[in-house]
Amino acid sequence: MKTSEQASAGTEKNRVLARLATAAAAASVALMLFGCSSAPVKAAPELLSPQTPLIWPSPPEPAKISYVAAIKKPEDIGANKGFFKRIAEFVLGASSDDIIKPYGVTVDAAGRLIVTDTSFKRVHLYDLKKKEYSFIDKPGKEEFSTPIASATDSENRIFVTDSTAGRVFIFSPRGKFIKSFEAGARPTGIAINKAAGVVYVSDTGAHVINMFNLDGKPAGSFGKHGVLEGEFNYPVDISIDREGMVYVVDAMNFRVQIFSRDGRFNHAFGSHGDGTGDFGRPKGIAIDRDGHIYVADAYFDTVQIFDRQGNFLLNFGSLGRTAGKFWLPSGLFVDEGNKIYVGDSYNSRVQVFEYLGEGS
Repeated sequence: MKTSEQASAGTEKNRVLARLATAAAAASVALMLFGCSSAPVKAAPELLSPQTPLIWPSPPEPAKISYVAAIKKPEDIGANKGFFKRIAEFVLGASSDDIIKPYGVTVDAAGRLIVTDTSFKRVHLYDLKKKEYSFIDKPGKEEFSTPIASATDSENRIFVTDSTAGRVFIFSPRGKFIKSFEAGARPTGIAINKAAGVVYVSDTGAHVINMFNLDGKPAGSFGKHGVLEGEFNYPVDISIDREGMVYVVDAMNFRVQIFSRDGRFNHAFGSHGDGTGDFGRPKGIAIDRDGHIYVADAYFDTVQIFDRQGNFLLNFGSLGRTAGKFWLPSGLFVDEGNKIYVGDSYNSRVQVFEYLGEGS
């Protein structure tokens, strides 16, 4: 039997627990409504920057590539949910803006990272300077089927290929749908020569590169199915260098082909194999300011770097989920500041690296 002192202590303990429970519930509601928590949101372990710098190649060789960060969700760039979004989530339930399966990546002149997400059927827009997040998930009255890649013109309009729809969708810089145009049987890669106003779209299914003006009107094409110079076997990603040369990943011919602005063959490099500089499943391609050619390979889970002539220089990344590793890398982009963006498809993130320059 409890004594009177024990009963009194038990009653007081119950009162304290009740007050704590009430306070916790109130704090929880306040956090959901107003987001007043001062504690930062912790990134998933695989997204955290490593304790020691990740650089390639390994010392004592001079560093050429360094790991910067990974982006999986808006919070990773410091973006916060707006008041009305928090209210809506409180009423309707939380929603996620996390990347699911990124493919194409590009950066516009305003410094916004644009990511096409094939599984989410969304185009993520990360304003890296203003630390803001927005998205495009519906082109007008139509729906995305399989958005693959994106590019921007000199006005920062956003062009998105949809391989299943067979179209390219055009949006304003703020994401408002403008129009769409037919772009072939299976449009995938896209690149825009901003000075010339030419849009290049790889029609993977037809083994050809189609050219359009900025309004979507046909402006020519080059290539056909085959293995000879200037022919393609499932072309995918495209990039353009500062001189306007067009670089095409000729996926099942396991090579990169390079063309003039009007589609005349210049030269090619690459072959199928598992040695240094060989290709297994080439996908994304990008060119840095020094003319180095970056190619993501989804079979080897790495990014290889070549010089202008196609000579192998370096690779970075390997299979894994931690910082600096890949699981089926896809799209690639190198911005004006030589930041390298890699769509890390099955890790559901975009990883950011930096080219340190020849003088490193």
